[in-house]
Amino acid sequence: MRRCSSPAGPDGPALVYRNPTADFSRYNKVLLDPVTIWTAPDSQLNNVPQNQRQAAADRFYSDLYNALSKRCQMVTSLSPGTLRLRIALTDATTPNATVNTVATYTPYVSTGYGLASLAFNNGVGYFAGTAAAEGYATDPTNGALLWEAVDKRGGTTALAENTLNTWLDVDHAFEAWSEQLASRLQELGACQR
Repeated sequence: MRRCSSPAGPDGPALVYRNPTADFSRYNKVLLDPVTIWTAPDSQLNNVPQNQRQAAADRFYSDLYNALSKRCQMVTSLSPGTLRLRIALTDATTPNATVNTVATYTPYVSTGYGLASLAFNNGVGYFAGTAAAEGYATDPTNGALLWEAVDKRGGTTALAENTLNTWLDVDHAFEAWSEQLASRLQELGACQR
């Protein structure tokens, strides 16, 4: 079997692999392992205190669990028909709250900041937070890799947002990934109760 990764389109992960022989309709249950943190030595996430890193992983797990449980039967042990998901937070950066607030609320700065973010940074705010994650799904009966993906998301500036919450952009990434994963599993035929 040839493994390859490809972009998943504008709303999908940056890279995705789906096993061409996988029949997702065979999976009606999901076992979600706790979200882990895998970082490169130069990741800014390594400078975050351990309790904050763990809190971020726990928030991500909670978002994933809540989104998946709306569509799938969640289980705590492996059995036939169970899709095992493992997700890791691989990087996260939080913005400078003061600079982000000035860039968001000062009229002439806000306009320029917004235009520059759209024109030169793919809509990601220059002073916004970012998050990167990767994950994979396996079949518990034979260990076959069914799906894997890697993605990175960045925040923007929004007047309605609390710019002093430095984890807000990262939290938004967790929420978006969770909803996308749950929807995608159903589109593939999994979790048809």
